[in-house]
Amino acid sequence: MILIGDKPNPNECDFVFIALHDTTLIGIFTTKAPNVFMFDTEGNSILSTTSEFFYLPLWIVKSKTKIAATDKTILTVLDKMYEQTMQANYGQLDEKTIKKYQQFQTDTTLVNRHIALLFDTYQTIITETAAKGEKAPADICVPLMKSLAGECVSLYNNIPAIVCIYMGEALQSAGMTDEARKHFKMSLQFYPNSIPMLVYNYRLEQDPTKKKEQLADLKKKYSKHWMVKDL
Repeated sequence: MILIGDKPNPNECDFVFIALHDTTLIGIFTTKAPNVFMFDTEGNSILSTTSEFFYLPLWIVKSKTKIAATDKTILTVLDKMYEQTMQANYGQLDEKTIKKYQQFQTDTTLVNRHIALLFDTYQTIITETAAKGEKAPADICVPLMKSLAGECVSLYNNIPAIVCIYMGEALQSAGMTDEARKHFKMSLQFYPNSIPMLVYNYRLEQDPTKKKEQLADLKKKYSKHWMVKDL
């Protein structure tokens, strides 16, 4: 990427244009407070989205990524991440999975890399806002997760469990409690043994009797799981 401003030193400009090396404009950055980015999220030369976070619009990565439904490497990586960090009792990635995931962050030749980009962008935003003690921006995170889920369905006719969970969390964070409740109930139809989904379903349950039964079931079956221990 390249930065283009009306002065040699970008820091002296009121704003700078962000472009690809072929000079395709993808956004601008305001150098004066409040510092924000504006992105062309649709590839139509319209700067329509404002964000305090930098992220590459999906259309840019897709245009430079080989996409093939027969290659399920990224799907396998996401499933491994789910099994090790969310479904397992103690939640820790092994070195092999970390290395494979990091390859998608750096190796531009990998197939279906756009899936990893969306996933990584969401994780980065969540991590950065949590470190500041702030809520994640709903206007970015919810559309981001919807795009990720849509890309997974389009490519694999499947939404990985970890994506389903992140989607539900994004809805909750956005204050869309009813939507989150419906989302987790629907997701459990595809992943009935998902402990994180069962926990979220319990937390969002409105019927006191069902809620009590769900809690008892969770503690009976999954008492050693890190999420159940917090209930």
